[in-house]
Amino acid sequence: MVSRKKRRKINTVLIGLGLIVLILLAGCGEGADSQSALSGRLHIAGSTALQPLVSAAASLFERQHPQVHIQVDGGGSRAGLAAVTSHQADIGDSDIYADPAIYPDPNLTDHIVCVIPFAMVVNPDVTVTSLTRQQIIDIFSTGSIRNWSQVGGPDLPIVPVVRPQTSGTRDTFRKYILGGRDEKGKLLQTDSSVTVRETVAHTPGAIGYLGLSVLTPAVRVLAIEGARPTLADIVAGRYIFWSYEHMYTLGDDNPLLSAFLDFMLSAPVQQKAQEMGYIPIAAMNLNGSSREGASALSLAAVARPEEDRAFSRREEG
Repeated sequence: MVSRKKRRKINTVLIGLGLIVLILLAGCGEGADSQSALSGRLHIAGSTALQPLVSAAASLFERQHPQVHIQVDGGGSRAGLAAVTSHQADIGDSDIYADPAIYPDPNLTDHIVCVIPFAMVVNPDVTVTSLTRQQIIDIFSTGSIRNWSQVGGPDLPIVPVVRPQTSGTRDTFRKYILGGRDEKGKLLQTDSSVTVRETVAHTPGAIGYLGLSVLTPAVRVLAIEGARPTLADIVAGRYIFWSYEHMYTLGDDNPLLSAFLDFMLSAPVQQKAQEMGYIPIAAMNLNGSSREGASALSLAAVARPEEDRAFSRREEG
């Protein structure tokens, strides 16, 4: 027979164990709540070159946070910048740096999430494999090259596919390939990298340019000066047609906004970026708020001076 004293001792032990179990269960509950605590909506608009990665990241994020809905639209880099600065979107995706002279809002904050290599692409019937920058200028700007036979290809008229002015890819092309010159050719009415790809794929003699994120076997990639849109050629300075991908916000004090921006730089998303044709930020060896520390790179190769200012602007903000 158990004495009263022993029963009290046993009851005390059982109560203690019960409290421990309750604490552990509460802790587990808090962990589960922290995973699903985020809720709300985000609207992201802009670059169609970055859109595939952002859409994929949004789907992954929504799976982890069922109370979150993220709408991802294209429209082009300039449209994205206009949307975020006019409070029509929470994030404006852009292939181009938002120059403070054009976008003076001091709260505009730059979040660089990856690098996008761009490629010159042609209709599969075009047998040319590489063009020089001057040849591309003469096709898209001066118009002195009008037939593929002039550059070693078939006797076929060249049809340059020109993107609208809202396109950040177009800005990058004009700046780094055409040297600031204007384009002439078949002007697209909507800014969509997929539209460029499909137009080139179905137009005999067509040539255009797009991000590797939307590249398919429907079109053929041309080398530029013999260089390809690869990390190795970009780092070595042989390939200059690429850009940082920016996600602009008006500050980032919204917990949902901050969480998604952090998620864009997480290992799963950066791995996804690599699989989709982007270059993860870590591969470019960016360190701190400036690229001056990127000792493994040829700074002459990867310099984008206006985007160096973007880093310092982000840090100051």
